[in-house]
Amino acid sequence: TINSGAYGRAVQAASGDVVLTSAACPGLVEFVERGQTSGEEVEILAERLLAPVRQADVDTLLLGCTHYPYLADVIGAVMGPDVTLVSSAEATAAELRTLLGERDLLRSEPGTGDHVFLSSGDISWFADLGRRLLGPELGAADAWHPPITPAR
Repeated sequence: TINSGAYGRAVQAASGDVVLTSAACPGLVEFVERGQTSGEEVEILAERLLAPVRQADVDTLLLGCTHYPYLADVIGAVMGPDVTLVSSAEATAAELRTLLGERDLLRSEPGTGDHVFLSSGDISWFADLGRRLLGPELGAADAWHPPITPAR
């Protein structure tokens, strides 16, 4: 995500008053996927990876990976009480709700809706990880196959 420059472009498009500090955090995802979201090892890695962000004296930190909200307690402790953590997942969900409303695609009746979980990778690994992170709601997963585009 950092290497794509997507957040930098979004910040530039939205406001010239924001100073963006970005930091890739390799290794944190692997802890989450092993089910380890706290403990000394996680804290040490988070402290090391987030040191440049702390030194930049940020006031808000976007958790730009789907795995990072699971580490919010550790990240929050490393960053301190004066830094607001923002989940990209929550912001994405809010934006999706806005877009669906604008297109009149919101469900009109209350209910839970259908859940479909798709993975382009190993289905059993994805389902196991999903159950550990999301709970029993992820009962099963199916394979996702990208649409085939005819050659021109």
